[in-house]
Amino acid sequence: MNLLSILKKFLFIQNLVSSFVASIHSYLDLTIGKYQAIKKAMFITAHDETYGSYIEFGIFTGSSFNFAMKINNKIEKFFGISKCDFYGFDSFNGFGKVKDEDNHPRFQDSIFSVDEKKILKNIKKCSRGQSYKIIKGFYNETLKDKKPEDYGIKKARVIMIDCDLKEPTELALNFSKSVLQKGTIILFDDYIYYKGNENKGEFGAFKRFKNENPNLKFREAFEYGYGSRAFIVTEV
Repeated sequence: MNLLSILKKFLFIQNLVSSFVASIHSYLDLTIGKYQAIKKAMFITAHDETYGSYIEFGIFTGSSFNFAMKINNKIEKFFGISKCDFYGFDSFNGFGKVKDEDNHPRFQDSIFSVDEKKILKNIKKCSRGQSYKIIKGFYNETLKDKKPEDYGIKKARVIMIDCDLKEPTELALNFSKSVLQKGTIILFDDYIYYKGNENKGEFGAFKRFKNENPNLKFREAFEYGYGSRAFIVTEV
């Protein structure tokens, strides 16, 4: 008896599986998807010897930032030491002043304001000796009119953009432009939101960035999570 025959005969199996999948919280799905995406990006860049920094815009609780350091430790065991350092940017107090075009019911200061001291303590614990730097502040203070070199960033290996809104995403992309290289992978964690509006959110910011920088070429690398996207830089 093949699998399809079994499923047709014993309907309780599909009921059991569907109940189990439905019981998994969507935010857990999102987190696992993000972990897998970071793992892929770190593996691909290590495989192609795309050296440089891991940069994360939007740390929140530090979950993905910590995972990036952990998976780098694992990958270095079979690809060798990459001398990857880690940079994280966040206000830890939400978004600050939000433009009307960026208003969204799920992206609120009350949701994204966190216990900074607790998070920084946990990041230090998870770093296990790896080099990292956390830059605290709103992006119009830490990114606008700043250069990556101001923080010691020379080249970008992987960039995680978890900015949610269009304006901070634009600031993150423009800040990162000078350290992009062939092989840099950029992860957009909130790429599909704003009901698919092509001029809003991370999608809208990336669209404008590409239009303003036609010398930069990108290839879609993979999809992850709930409509998140990864792109690899092919020309600079």
